[in-house]
Amino acid sequence: MENPYKMSYHIEPPRGLLNDPNGLIQFQDTYYFFHQWNRFRLDHTYKEWGLFTSKDMIHWESQGTALVPDREEDRHGIHSGSSIEHDGRLYIFYTGSNKDNNIRKSRQCIAISDNGRVFVKQKEVIDTPDCFTQHHRDPKVWRGKDSWWMLVGAQKKDMTGAVALYSSTDLLHWKYEKILYSHDLDQVCECPDLFSLGGETDILVCCPQKRAWIRDESGEREEVTSYAAYIPGTFHEEEKIFVPEGERRLFDAGFDFYSPQTFIDSKGRRIMTGWMSRMSEKQEEACPTREFGYIHCLALPRVLTWEKNTLYQRPVEEVFALRHNARTYMEEQGSFDTENGQFELLLMRKGGDLPLSLSIRNHTVSLEYGPEIGILQVNRADS
Repeated sequence: MENPYKMSYHIEPPRGLLNDPNGLIQFQDTYYFFHQWNRFRLDHTYKEWGLFTSKDMIHWESQGTALVPDREEDRHGIHSGSSIEHDGRLYIFYTGSNKDNNIRKSRQCIAISDNGRVFVKQKEVIDTPDCFTQHHRDPKVWRGKDSWWMLVGAQKKDMTGAVALYSSTDLLHWKYEKILYSHDLDQVCECPDLFSLGGETDILVCCPQKRAWIRDESGEREEVTSYAAYIPGTFHEEEKIFVPEGERRLFDAGFDFYSPQTFIDSKGRRIMTGWMSRMSEKQEEACPTREFGYIHCLALPRVLTWEKNTLYQRPVEEVFALRHNARTYMEEQGSFDTENGQFELLLMRKGGDLPLSLSIRNHTVSLEYGPEIGILQVNRADS
């Protein structure tokens, strides 16, 4: 049976449940997008790393499994992390999870590859410092001026979120330095990242999360709320401090974007993708792609720039190669059809402050622009 839900531009798993993007990198002229994966079921009971590769960021090929939970330090899950290239080798950093008597133990682990396919786990691990709970995960590593740095999402003993900072001289042995940031990060911070844009500002990425027990007519259940955000500022390496220079802002003002991760490619672009879902368990159970054996996808890669004190996010330019059959509409009212339901829409306003109303997908999705508020709104309530 043909799958009517198959995505055209987004990375979907061949089967199972996909979530966080991990270890994004361009290694040996190939783009590597690792990801959290349960290849056995459509739930979150099992975690390994899957891998997609591409030469052009348009056509992606699933390489199947990259890392599996096969040793004591990670036997209950290979959780999120990052990767870097050093001396021609690919270094993977991830959170290994295990549980004894239902007590969680988290360690930051390392694996190394010479060819991008075989990953050798190292004996060196980072144990969680005493000032944190075992909600300590998602290491992001980058090269600084004089050392390697690592951020880890954390929860302090007072059950509030934080970002932990580590340093290393050899990528194998790491020293815990301090809490880099902890202002208003709910109960735990996930998937931190830190990078510079254009030499103008540093961007600290955080995903605050909180959990609460909800009781309603269907019984008692745990509800998780979280979002992906960033804080502009300056990271001072010598003092090991991050100085915010503005309020925390959401990456997307809409829906379905979480656990973002970035990397620099050979063109010098800062590229980001994220997990295109924040579904509840109830929503996941109703997702129609389950009928075809998979659920969730990654968002279209985007290029980040800092312009006029604003973070700009634009699709990678490679997708422009997909453009064809351009058409122009000048009428104030009208309609258009597409060959296969796929299209790119460029809206241009030529003078005046007229409102815009546009319906697509058989009127199930609408776009509205009101000049009095100056915001383009997307409504998918009927989609």
